[in-house]
Amino acid sequence: MGGSSGASLHAKTFAVDRQRVFVGSFNLDPRSAKLNTESGVVLESAVLASRLSDGFITEIPQNAYEVQLGEGGEGLVWIDRDGTSEVRYTTAPRSTLIRRVWSGILGWLPIEWLL
Repeated sequence: MGGSSGASLHAKTFAVDRQRVFVGSFNLDPRSAKLNTESGVVLESAVLASRLSDGFITEIPQNAYEVQLGEGGEGLVWIDRDGTSEVRYTTAPRSTLIRRVWSGILGWLPIEWLL
């Protein structure tokens, strides 16, 4: 019920100052910092870092939702762009009612230290 049938291995990749690239498994959360054995590599490559940064500026907005705080700082808004139009959602896109209810229930539990 709470798992993902499409689970796969994935990397966290980001550029720093258009000079360095990090590729690894580390999540920016307490669990990764304290409990897991995470790894990563830093590449000193201005060319690669610039290409990665440019890709995020040009490609990611067309292939991912932008999440913002709603008006007055209430709730979240997911923004979907396709290059010519913009659609705003006030509930998680492509999520079912059951998944949203399950997420809400989990949000009440004192388990943040596990995340």
